[in-house]
Amino acid sequence: MSHEKTDDASGILHLARHLAALKALPRTGWSDRGVNAGLVESVAAHSLAVAVLAWSTALERVRDGADLDPERVLLLALIHDLAESEAGDAPPYDPANLPNERDAEDRRTFLNRRHVRDEARASAKRAAEDAAMRRICEASPQASSASLASAWAELQAGISAEARFVKQVDMLETFLQSTFYQQQDQSLPMDSFRQEVLERLNDPLLAAVRDRALQRDAGESTS
Repeated sequence: MSHEKTDDASGILHLARHLAALKALPRTGWSDRGVNAGLVESVAAHSLAVAVLAWSTALERVRDGADLDPERVLLLALIHDLAESEAGDAPPYDPANLPNERDAEDRRTFLNRRHVRDEARASAKRAAEDAAMRRICEASPQASSASLASAWAELQAGISAEARFVKQVDMLETFLQSTFYQQQDQSLPMDSFRQEVLERLNDPLLAAVRDRALQRDAGESTS
């Protein structure tokens, strides 16, 4: 085996280790909200769901005349949380401000409120994730390294139609997951996810999916 092929194999193994870390990383928001530990999805599971939904809805939007590249959408969605394999899944709120589990009502009120990262926390998160992605890209094989770096830069810039679309699907998928958890336990504090998609989703198809989910949940709560 050539030295180049050996390096490629090492790079793929390095990438696989990061994917394994994502499969083992529970999403913080669900754990903080009291979702049963056995049901808390991993970051990898979330990324897969976002990718399939983003690709599928992008195809439908293209059919309706939207200027989107579904294959680019798929790649961006697949790697949108890859940096969390090193940087972790940081919530938008400061964990130090999260009320103790013994203060159940205060904790519920806090988590039901929609949180937006302040400038310092947003900057720290971006710096940590950028550094993680640089290390991931540097250790990956040459061809995939360039693609990963380009896709990550596109996501971070948030300028392309595809990057903005993936961000919207990310929000929608998280909201949908919150409704699935609430079907198991109505007491879980999930209001913040509904608030976010009501305020921020503007793609017509994604908004229609949101509204259909809200109608479904309203019907189930009255039945």
